[in-house]
Formats: sequence, structure tokens, C-alpha cells
Amino acid sequence: MTNLVVAQRRTIAVLSVGQVLGGISFGATVSLGAVLAAQISGDDALSGLASAAITLGTALTAVPLAALARARGRRPALATGMAVSLVGVGVVVAAVAGGAFVPLLVGFVLIGAGQAANLQSRFAATDLATDASRGLRPVDRGLDHHGRRRSRP
Repeated sequence: MTNLVVAQRRTIAVLSVGQVLGGISFGATVSLGAVLAAQISGDDALSGLASAAITLGTALTAVPLAALARARGRRPALATGMAVSLVGVGVVVAAVAGGAFVPLLVGFVLIGAGQAANLQSRFAATDLATDASRGLRPVDRGLDHHGRRRSRP
């Protein structure tokens, strides 16, 4: 196996695990965010603002992260988005501890950067594609659904 094939397989495995974990954590964040927003604000009608804040944060950071990826590479952009999200988690924890609603929403906006990075990480798999395989589905390259060579009938 060539180094490129090994790197591609490792990258796909890491990205796949990241997508699964990111999806689970995003779902939990949105659900828990609604509960926290209702509890901190004292008004169930405001519970949707947590999800709205995450979506706003995702929208606000998607283009800057893409620009950073273009200028410096995908890895720094994804790391930056995740780091901003981690800061957001800290803000949310502090806001919950202090019972402060507006900082809670600010924290959720920052968490949106992690969602933007997670969504952009889906495209990282294309970085290692060769000219011969770029844009082809695995079946078009003679591979089965596990990425192994199919035997020809």
C-alpha cells in the first residue's frame, strides 16, 4: 500500500468518527440548550433562542473559516472553529453557573463555530483525492462499500 492510500484511509476514518461524534454532540447541544435557555430565562417561550443562537454562530463563522482554510489550509481553519466552540462551551458553563441568560446565548453563538467547522470537515476527504479518482464514487473506482477492490466477474 502506498503512503497516499494509507493517509487517505486514516483521514477517512478520522473524519467519519468526527462526523458521528459531531452529530451526536450537536444534537445533544441543541436539546440541552433549549432546556438551559428555558430554565435560565424563566420563560419556556425563549427556549428556541439557544438553537437560533447556534445557527447564527454557524452562519457567522462559516465564511471566515472557509477563507482561513483557503489562506492557511483546512487544518488551521477546522482547529480554529473547534477552539472557538470550546470557548463557547466555557461561556455556557459560566452563564449557567451565574444564571445569566444573555451570556448563555453568546456562548451558544460561539458553539456555532464548531458546527460550521464540523460541516466543513466533510470536504476534507477530497484533499487527498488524486486527479484520477477525484469526483468518482467508490463503485466507479472498482471498490466495494468498504473501500476494498471488487473482484471482476
